Amino acid sequence: MKLIESTLMPMIEYKKRDISKMVMNVTASSPLAQQGFVETKYGVLAVVANEWLQKGSSYIIEATSKGSTFGWITRRKEGGK
Repeated sequence: MKLIESTLMPMIEYKKRDISKMVMNVTASSPLAQQGFVETKYGVLAVVANEWLQKGSSYIIEATSKGSTFGWITRRKEGGK
């Protein structure tokens, strides 16, 4: 939860983005993909499975007419490190 909220913090507190327009992408095998959402201190964040993500990677994205914002939550290092 700390990783998710630390990724959301600059998006919401500094960029003034709306969590209801954001989606967290996770691997299909993630338990969060089955749940479909996660409750954060900023509100409810939608979660979707992304079949193109490598295991151990996840990110949050918001696309709006004002532009988009993006943040990695976890990112698998090249070479499996």
